[in-house]
Amino acid sequence: MGRGGDMPSNGARRAATGFSLVETLIAAAVIGVGLMGAAAGFLHAVGGLESSRQQTTAIFLAEQRIEQLKARALSKFPEVTAANYPDEGYGSVSSNGSTAAGYRRRVTIVDAPGGLGDMKLVEVTVFYRPVVGFGVQAGERQVRVSLLLTDRS
Repeated sequence: MGRGGDMPSNGARRAATGFSLVETLIAAAVIGVGLMGAAAGFLHAVGGLESSRQQTTAIFLAEQRIEQLKARALSKFPEVTAANYPDEGYGSVSSNGSTAAGYRRRVTIVDAPGGLGDMKLVEVTVFYRPVVGFGVQAGERQVRVSLLLTDRS
């Protein structure tokens, strides 16, 4: 009865029953591996964003100090000395009224670099410890901004 009669053939009956348990498990495993890869990529991207945010903050803190030095140099050039800008440790760097806890800052000032009597070489270095994965801190990183100031009085 199977070939031309009322009963479907063996192949048609098998197709009508759906996927087997083994096929379903393999499909679930393939989807699971794909989702794990996507999740790992997402975590890596979030870490990159955080690292970029920290570096941007460090650059901002260095440029902020440079602008303060430039403003002081316009009115009081002789007072632009390293003694007036001591090192700031972690938890003591302030920015716009708040404390940038994860950063420290150092200002280096060289008078008359290369024999130029009316100039000062200013270098601001901001150090920070980036958080890499699951709260683990990496080694200290730094951002350095340099400026050559001249006495305009």
